[in-house]
Amino acid sequence: MNNDTTLRIERVIDAPREAVFAAWTTAEAMEEWYQDGPNYEARVIELDVRVGGGFRIEWGPAGEPPYRETGVYRELVEPSRLVIMETLEGPGDAGWRDTQLTIELEDHGGKTLLKLTHELPTRDKRDGAAGGWPGFLDRIERYVTR
Repeated sequence: MNNDTTLRIERVIDAPREAVFAAWTTAEAMEEWYQDGPNYEARVIELDVRVGGGFRIEWGPAGEPPYRETGVYRELVEPSRLVIMETLEGPGDAGWRDTQLTIELEDHGGKTLLKLTHELPTRDKRDGAAGGWPGFLDRIERYVTR
């Protein structure tokens, strides 16, 4: 792991870890939290939640070329850990290939301490992800606390 290109985010979410884990592993939840704005659409095309299985989702502004994200589950420990090898393809140079995303969920007195670690290829990609992940986490939090 290169500390220079690795993004780390921690957040306490006021929901049990089972609910937060489900937000990362169910199509209904993913289609909601991938909507990055009021005119965005998200569609889970494939979801096979098991080690060696994966997901494919398309998302972005309605009527524009979508981002395409694919992931392969490397590790699944319900409800505490997900390790995903992720590729993001997007308009222009927006994406990355084969990056490792680790989600750790710890019980925090009835709440969940979420630890996100995303290993990216460059500082620019890390900085871009640092601008995007907080919004995704906000939407996950809204989804599990409504």
